[in-house]
Amino acid sequence: MPRIGITCSYYAWPEEEKNCLSLTRYVDAVGDAGGRGELLWLPPETENGAASNEAVQQHAQRLAQQLDGLIISGGADLPPSYYGADEHPDSHIKLVPALRPAFETILLREFLERGKPAFGICYGCQFFNVRRGGSLVQDIPTEWPNPIAHADTRHTVRVLPGTQLHHIVGMEEVDIRSSHHQSVKKLAPDAAVTSYAPDEVIEAIEFKDQPFFIGVQWHPEHDRDSLATQRLFGALIAACR
Repeated sequence: MPRIGITCSYYAWPEEEKNCLSLTRYVDAVGDAGGRGELLWLPPETENGAASNEAVQQHAQRLAQQLDGLIISGGADLPPSYYGADEHPDSHIKLVPALRPAFETILLREFLERGKPAFGICYGCQFFNVRRGGSLVQDIPTEWPNPIAHADTRHTVRVLPGTQLHHIVGMEEVDIRSSHHQSVKKLAPDAAVTSYAPDEVIEAIEFKDQPFFIGVQWHPEHDRDSLATQRLFGALIAACR
């Protein structure tokens, strides 16, 4: 049974019921597809408040050796310093813990160097794009022309024919659960867009230099009965075998 590591924004199991439920959905979706999802907590903090670079590196290497695939899960906002931008003045911007993207950067590199599958969901899709040289729209409602609602709603996305995503889901339109206010802006040089929202916000990307390196802006783990979700997680597990 393939073991899939699932990143999160916590050092231990969160007490908040909402966050616990969100994390278990990833595990359940992986389980539905025949894998075993394992939550990857942030490395333990040291006395001075941060894990050492060496400790983080060793932790990431162990995980990449032991696990078969990686999911970079949803979360808050990636610090704009990662893509050379100033922070948006809107007060509702909420950043992930600083150690999370630092840890995930090393973790992703270790998995990709081993040719292991990586699947990014929401924040994870944005993270993939930024780590490969792209940038983000920091706030769709105030920066995007004539945007549709993307936060806590549902809408359709169109999947581009000829892409790996289209080959996986087998359909050109998918109804999805959306919960974000940021998105891909400048596309990473080695990325390809595979899906758009009705307002042309980028909804999915993929990278051709790996067998399975895909990011989706929506939350398939919330739609476990969806055929598209089942095929996505099924393809992830198949790529790990």
